[in-house]
Amino acid sequence: MPNTPNSTAEAQFLQAYDDYADAIFRHCALRLYDRELGRDVMQETFLRAWESMAKGTEVTQIRAFLYKIANNLIIDTVRRNKLRTVDSLEELHEEKGFDIPDREPGPARVTEGKFALSAVEKLEEPYRTAVVMRYVDGLPPQEIADLLGVTANVVSVRIHRGLEQLTEILDPTTATQS
Repeated sequence: MPNTPNSTAEAQFLQAYDDYADAIFRHCALRLYDRELGRDVMQETFLRAWESMAKGTEVTQIRAFLYKIANNLIIDTVRRNKLRTVDSLEELHEEKGFDIPDREPGPARVTEGKFALSAVEKLEEPYRTAVVMRYVDGLPPQEIADLLGVTANVVSVRIHRGLEQLTEILDPTTATQS
């Protein structure tokens, strides 16, 4: 019975869904600037993961496996839909109803999140992706490197440069001092 999933794969998949569905959704919604599209991509991510695992693919690092699928789907979606970059979070909210995922409700937390995300939106690629994957998704540099097909050193440099850009965006006076 090669086409029937074993109970180990099913248990691993169900545990992965419980552990990572929210994080994958936040990642997709943030990268695509659209909650509904993010939800669709998250669901497609888990569907593809299940199909692969059901066929017998051995998955040792499930989180990296899911992020790899999600990132590939995000790239495909952007290319297919030719999504445009939105200039502001207010525009996102007005046009698409996008709200920043918030773990702790409250006006201060929402304001901080909007301020931080508006600064992250201004980062150049590939620094934005590295910073989001490190600090929003909580992935370690080696896992990001595996997902992006680069070395951990390259990821660390991108994170460092992204943080430098964020510092300049948040406090332009630091750019003139260095």
